[in-house]
Order: sequence, then C-alpha cells, then structure tokens
Amino acid sequence: MDRFLALLGEDLSEDVKRVYFGGIGVLDDADRPLGALIYELLNADSDDDIEGKICFAASEKQEIFETLRNYYVETVVEEEEISKSSYELTEEASAKKFAESGFSFEKKQSETLRITLGELAGCEIASKKKLPDYVTGIENLSLAHYRDAVKAILFKDHKGVMEDIAYLPRNWFDGNVSSCIISGDKVPGLFLIRRTPSGTLIPALLFAYGPEFKKNLIYLMKYSVQKAIENYPPETNVLIIRKDVGTKALSEKIFPGKSGEEHYFGEERKSL
Repeated sequence: MDRFLALLGEDLSEDVKRVYFGGIGVLDDADRPLGALIYELLNADSDDDIEGKICFAASEKQEIFETLRNYYVETVVEEEEISKSSYELTEEASAKKFAESGFSFEKKQSETLRITLGELAGCEIASKKKLPDYVTGIENLSLAHYRDAVKAILFKDHKGVMEDIAYLPRNWFDGNVSSCIISGDKVPGLFLIRRTPSGTLIPALLFAYGPEFKKNLIYLMKYSVQKAIENYPPETNVLIIRKDVGTKALSEKIFPGKSGEEHYFGEERKSL
C-alpha cells in the first residue's frame, strides 16, 4: 500500500483496507506503480446479485489497463461471484477505456453532493439551539453500548451509506462530531460521521426510532453540524452520499436545487 499511496491518495488508501473493498495493482521491475483498479462489493451479504463497483482506475498505458481489467474479470468476478459490474469515475479517459472494453458509457450527475462547512453554516439546520442533555457525542458510549446501538439499527434494516457499517469500529467515525440519543440503557438514535485522512466529512448513518424519532433526527443533525462548525474550518469538504430516497429528500430540503458533480458511469453484466 505504501507504494500505491501517491497514486490512490490517502482517503482511498484507507478505504482499500475495508472488508468489502479490494484493489489490483501493477508494478514495474523497480516496484514503481504503473496502474491500479479499486472496487467495492455491493450487496455482498446477499446470496446473489453481488455487484462490483469500480471506483478508481488509472494506468499509464492501454496494455496495463487491459491487465488490470482482465484480472478483475477473470479472477475477482469469479471468486466474489459478481453478477454485475459497474463504474463511477471522475476521469473521462479512464471511463472511455471501460467503454471500449464492453461497458456502457454515460455522463451524468453523481448521487454524491459536495458542499463545504461554510455553506452548511448558512442553513437553518446550523442555527444555534439549546439541545436536550440526552443528545450527546458517541464518545460518551461504551464500546459495548455502541455496538448494541448499531446492531439495533441494522436489525431494523437500515445500514446507512456504507455497506460494511457492521464491521467498522467506533473510531472509524469522528468522535468530535458524531452524535447519539441516550434513553436509559438504549440508544434509539445515531448520527455517524466519517472524517477521512484528508479531512473530508462523510455522513455515514443517520437513524432514530421510537415515538420521538422525528424530533430526535433534527436534534442529532443540529448537534453534529454545530460540533463540526466548532471543530473544523469553513472550507472543510462535506460529502453527502444520496443513496436512498430519504437522504435525497433531506438534502433537497437543506440544499434546494444543489446538484452533484458530473461523473462518468457505465456497467457490464456477467455473461451467463
């Protein structure tokens, strides 16, 4: 991984260590990186319909790209029993290489919304308000309490935007800004936020249940937004991954008319 750090960047290099991520790399005779392909497994816990999402691909030459792609198709797809492969890339040149090798090609807005803390600070959700004492940071939870809280939410069939949320330790999320609702010995609300090595904030899981869940969702967001503004500069990037209908509706309410950056997309189905 040290050899590929300059190519992948520090954030993606950390993601590759996660349980549903994988990477393929090519080195020259002097152990210098010539190319890499990073993928994430989606629906990995299901018995079928496992998807391989290619989130990064870079190569110096066409033959290196073909080596990476062939290894992915002939080894990764078979071993992981992937039924569908897709890509979302920011570089047109890389996307066109996939298009030339059997993938579809489309340029459209990404589901991920990129904003800054400065923009967020101007929204109603950031307005100062005294919050109840039962709204607090996740650092006030014991590890056992935290794990039980995540399990309870997963049991309600909600896993946020990260496929591997059940496998990520508490310290994967930023204790300065991640929040929770404490009610007796239960935690009926969590807002987990990842701070990447580069400093980007990614809301990963926002969920509350119980009779006051709607009010608690607002409390969680207000607590975390206020803490983020207190702890980090206004130019800090925030990535909102609009993976489901609820997240899309919420982001539209907070940032009406705000759209994602244009990325390149394509997919290829495994031949049966």
